[in-house]
Amino acid sequence: MSSRRLVKLPGLIDTHVHVREPGATHKEDYASCTAAALAGGVTMICAMPNTNPAVTNQESLTLVRNLAKQGARCDYAIFMGASSDNHMEIPELASEVAGLKMYLNETFTTLRLNDLNVWQKHLASWPKKAPLCVHAEGQTTAAIILMASLQNRPVHICHVARKEEILIIKAAKEKGLNITCEVCPHHLFLSTDDINILGVCKSQVRPVLMAKEDQEALWDNLHVIDCFATDHAPHTLTEKTSSNPPPGFPGLETILPLLLNAVNENRLTVDDIINKFYRNPKKIFNLPDQPNTYVEIDLDEEWTIPESTAYSKAKWTPFAGKKVKGAVHRVVLRGEVAYVDGQILVQPGFGQDVKAWDIKKSFTEVAPTPTVTNGYFDKMEYNDGQTNEIFKKLLSGNKVHFSSTKDLHVDNRLSAVTSPTPPLIGGRIRTDSFTHLEPGHHGHSLTGKHVLSVDMFTKDQLNDIFNLAQTFRVYVGKERSVDHILRGKVMASVFYEVSTRTSCSFAAAMQRLGGGVIYMDETSSSVKKGETLEDSIAVMAGYADVVVLRHPTPGSVLRASHHCRKPLINAGDGIGEHPSQALLDIFTIREEIGTVNGLTITLVGDLKNGRTVHSLARLLTLYNVHLRYVSPASLKMPSHIVNFVTSKQIPQEEYNSLEEVLPDTDVLYMTRIQRERFSSQEEYDKACGHFIVTPQLMTRAKRKMVVLHPLPRVFEISPEFDTDPRAAYFRQAECGMYVRMALLAMVLDPDGASCPNFFLATLIFILSDSSTYPSAILDERHPPWRMISVSVILPPEENLQTSSKKSGIGQNLASDKFKKLASILSTLTTLWIPTEGYVVWTNLGLSKGTIHAIMRKWKHTGTVVRRPGSGRRPVFRGTERGTPELSPKSVSVHEE
Repeated sequence: MSSRRLVKLPGLIDTHVHVREPGATHKEDYASCTAAALAGGVTMICAMPNTNPAVTNQESLTLVRNLAKQGARCDYAIFMGASSDNHMEIPELASEVAGLKMYLNETFTTLRLNDLNVWQKHLASWPKKAPLCVHAEGQTTAAIILMASLQNRPVHICHVARKEEILIIKAAKEKGLNITCEVCPHHLFLSTDDINILGVCKSQVRPVLMAKEDQEALWDNLHVIDCFATDHAPHTLTEKTSSNPPPGFPGLETILPLLLNAVNENRLTVDDIINKFYRNPKKIFNLPDQPNTYVEIDLDEEWTIPESTAYSKAKWTPFAGKKVKGAVHRVVLRGEVAYVDGQILVQPGFGQDVKAWDIKKSFTEVAPTPTVTNGYFDKMEYNDGQTNEIFKKLLSGNKVHFSSTKDLHVDNRLSAVTSPTPPLIGGRIRTDSFTHLEPGHHGHSLTGKHVLSVDMFTKDQLNDIFNLAQTFRVYVGKERSVDHILRGKVMASVFYEVSTRTSCSFAAAMQRLGGGVIYMDETSSSVKKGETLEDSIAVMAGYADVVVLRHPTPGSVLRASHHCRKPLINAGDGIGEHPSQALLDIFTIREEIGTVNGLTITLVGDLKNGRTVHSLARLLTLYNVHLRYVSPASLKMPSHIVNFVTSKQIPQEEYNSLEEVLPDTDVLYMTRIQRERFSSQEEYDKACGHFIVTPQLMTRAKRKMVVLHPLPRVFEISPEFDTDPRAAYFRQAECGMYVRMALLAMVLDPDGASCPNFFLATLIFILSDSSTYPSAILDERHPPWRMISVSVILPPEENLQTSSKKSGIGQNLASDKFKKLASILSTLTTLWIPTEGYVVWTNLGLSKGTIHAIMRKWKHTGTVVRRPGSGRRPVFRGTERGTPELSPKSVSVHEE
């Protein structure tokens, strides 16, 4: 067994990318560039305007937009280029572009501006609320800062490389000027010392590689730098080794591994990456949220950067041969798996122009990164709108209530969990610190509805169910209670056929969510006295909040639903359907492989009578899959299922040999030959023994694939295969409980009636004694808190003495003991989830007014104040910027 730390990051944003289309598509185009971006964990790029033709007006912008729309795989925005004569016509396009780019020094472009008067015109005419960035080196940096300050406008300085540049930017920020800046990986990780290794020609880049002193100045002033950006500027290897090499490096595929390696070397934190490669770019360039978008990284994978890039047409990298620790495992973009383990799974055209979305057009100015951190709010002062949509349901009254939690581990400033994974499968093991799987839009609630057929589900609903199921899986794995969710609810389990997995997993799901279960079966109920199915269900609906029914007759569950005034879930109706089994099957595929799209799925066995394969085949038509059927001649897939799949334009074929289809199969779904469906033993015996999975047979299969089975098995899978990592059927059975937990939660929807609401909270300690809350800090097991981040306020003494003269806080805040606690707490911040409110714990005897004064000073308005030992209930005084109001009764405190 191997182990690794998988951590989720938000989709990263690279605001400095040269796509080369139009005009030089042999170097790069939108399809190749955005594929490289996804491989590097970047889900949104901002494309620079120095193409051919350059983007300098409406006509050229439209041209590039159309090219990007056809080719982009990830989301994008396009920069407008400043020319010597377009300052009057382009301001009206400001809301449609990423920003304005001014080239003030020599580089690979026709847009260089040498005339200061032209600079002045653009600075004056471009809207102050729209981003403006500049290529400015050396003394030009100081000049543009001065001119921007005269116009009282923000400006973003690209690819800072020199010591003199970072120091002048630092000085400008200290003066309060609205200046932001970025740094590129080649200036952080390469210097003039590397020119001999790369060669003079291949080393050409603008700004040029700098001396070690300049490189060290960047690292020493990392707190001044707002953003990481690649300045991805691809040229072919032939061009770079010519006598007149163009300047520029490819960088999209290597930036995140380089940054993760720096994290493992303790030169950066993951929080640095998130702030400078997601939060700050998003704010500075007024970029919208990408819903249900995230990146899974493996912090422990060690590898060597290859000579050739995998996706960029450059086919070389200046970092070739460098050993790094940290890799991109998977990228999810707007709910679709876009990249997993070296494979791009989305097609050209999947990417979208984020400036064409229906978003807020105004630019929110971001305060420059402070040169000296003067508080402990730095890591949580962003309200990104990227909060888990699951929690948005909670906060907006949209029904299902649960939260993400955080394991508080002080380990190289990272919160991650090390878990074993099958070495060949690479299953998705996650930390619950990063359970931000967003279900997307929520206009399709399952609340109060019968679940009778897979035909009722949309793709968005599947995402909702699976994301919630994955969250429950994390909670159960961490032994965290979720028994508040359906507390007081009752499920009626009505099974007219024998069952182990379906019956027990539904019961376990209900009980884990805090509900109760009552049981009825055919042998011990009034059915023996002649009671009809309809009457039995009508009676059970009076006792329960939801009814789960299995019956041997196809269509019986639908018939019973007409007499059931409570939600009815189909747990199997003869050879008809089994919707919850199909849900858990697809959930298992997602968990095991990472995606469903693009897979070849082979269904084997009794396809005629197997309700599991009937439902699964129908539900898989929502994905881009290739179906294959292998069965005895008498047990083929029914024609109505085949016709349905055909109508959805999903490719499907029938085979009579398992050996023939096995080499190309990604998911092998075995089913048993069901004795109960045959009229005689002789017919059953004829159908048996044709398809058996053995270790010998599976040598023909891929190393990375999975074998599933709804169970019980009889002879169709040899027990000798159970130890193979590809044998996922027992994990599949476990997944059934999580999916059914999600289904019950969404169908019953407590809506806060029987359980306290959770909300995301930053837990803030204002303490006079560092020994007061060591257990409370690390104990997150009780509601309502889920400690999304933990911080300590170290307020200046004069800010508190007016209302707390007795506390002696000046002496205590200065104590080494307290400073040590503050240092520890500052490492415990969750890596990217923004908060919906703030919880203040204090033993200083501060008044609520003083607490609010402190919070206002730091521009945070949402507070819940708790005074330990006072016996008083907390008071919720509002919400953090832009979040819904919470009622006082939605918050409760469990006193220590």
